[in-house]
Amino acid sequence: MASPDVALRAVGLKKHFGGLTAVSDVSVDVHTGEIHAVIGPNGAGKSTLINLLSGDLSVSAGEIMLGQDDITRLAPDRRARAGLGRSYQKTTIFPQFTAQENVRLGGQGPCPP
Repeated sequence: MASPDVALRAVGLKKHFGGLTAVSDVSVDVHTGEIHAVIGPNGAGKSTLINLLSGDLSVSAGEIMLGQDDITRLAPDRRARAGLGRSYQKTTIFPQFTAQENVRLGGQGPCPP
């Protein structure tokens, strides 16, 4: 069980793509007010880890807690409503929009096909 100041906890996260293990037994506690960085070479699993935390990918094993709530199986939109947000590397997806419009769109979830 996470202590009250643990905002996000990941325990034993694993992600397999067929025979490839992209993330293997990753655990991290992010405490309220802390800033973390995920660093490593190309192919180390950084993006996969963030995608697991945000719900863009489902975990092969492990659990993710947001505060005291297990969010491991929640869809990305439900995680966002629970308070978990993320940003993407591509910052000019809609260059014709203002910064405020881009941020607002980012908070609305995935676009329909």
